[in-house]
Amino acid sequence: MTSQTMGSYGFITDYVHLTFLLGLIVSYLYFRRRQISVGGSLAVGYLAAALYMPLNVLVTLLVSMFGYLLIRFVILKIFLPRPRQIFAIGLAVGVVCGGLWLAVSEALPGAQDRGLALVGVIVPGMLCNSLIKQGVVHTLAPLGWMVPVTAVAGLGVTLLTSTVLPLSLADTFTSSDVEPLPLLFLVSALSVLFAVLVQEGTVRNWKLRTGGYVTAGMIIAALTQLSYIAVLAMAVLGVLAVYVPFSRRVPLFGKDRFILLCSLSFVFVTACEIIAAQVWGVRFGGPQNVVFCVLPAIISNDLVQYGVKRTSAGMGLSLAGCAAVAVPVMVWV
Repeated sequence: MTSQTMGSYGFITDYVHLTFLLGLIVSYLYFRRRQISVGGSLAVGYLAAALYMPLNVLVTLLVSMFGYLLIRFVILKIFLPRPRQIFAIGLAVGVVCGGLWLAVSEALPGAQDRGLALVGVIVPGMLCNSLIKQGVVHTLAPLGWMVPVTAVAGLGVTLLTSTVLPLSLADTFTSSDVEPLPLLFLVSALSVLFAVLVQEGTVRNWKLRTGGYVTAGMIIAALTQLSYIAVLAMAVLGVLAVYVPFSRRVPLFGKDRFILLCSLSFVFVTACEIIAAQVWGVRFGGPQNVVFCVLPAIISNDLVQYGVKRTSAGMGLSLAGCAAVAVPVMVWV
């Protein structure tokens, strides 16, 4: 364990992970008290963790509002989509607008590395879904205080554990020298689109699941750094090994189950990465690593809820689709 200087790569890595975890807790507690879900379980954590890049957060919120207005005043005037279709439309809008934002931001002078650019793919769909279901006030009002409060709390905890006290683990298994996963937005966008097609476009009675909307894309991108895939596989096995026996004694559902899976996921991913770093000298990316910390929970949630056959079949189709498009591009680039 080491201490970090405020603003350093290690400090930002600690801040992103700790703030994301606090966001999960804040969202869960708010839902338990008010029965209102603000962008699902993950949106508050992602936005608060990305608040050190406020322009990205602002654009993400604007994209969410654009998706809401498009659905509310255009699509709903033409036909009445099912709730899952509304969510899929929000995701599609996020993909398109996220791509435009990425192109614009890269063209700006001094464009910085956007470690949580992936949030622009999934969060707009989550927020758009909440805006449609609950209305603008019931979504944006709590979001307006939950995100900054979570960010301030995350900053305080990070200062305490990473600067005042030498409890930072960032230098143990992360490094700024690790290359970002290639074409991350492209494969994430493809993953979202194929996940929507698999889950909504196949025979409905099959109820295929893809282990998350971005999982297939993250796996394809990680083919250049197989240590990520190894950690992901081991973490999923670890999460299931703990949760399945526990659930037989204490059945959990919905957000209660997901918050426990996320907690286990963070523990197992961090433990696996530390072991890999200590034994084999492997290093992982910093801020982007938070996405891998939650993927085992999302995969495990589908496995628990829908079973191995439906989840593995859906993931296989999504992986095949992403690979068919992304791998040739990755090789060419």
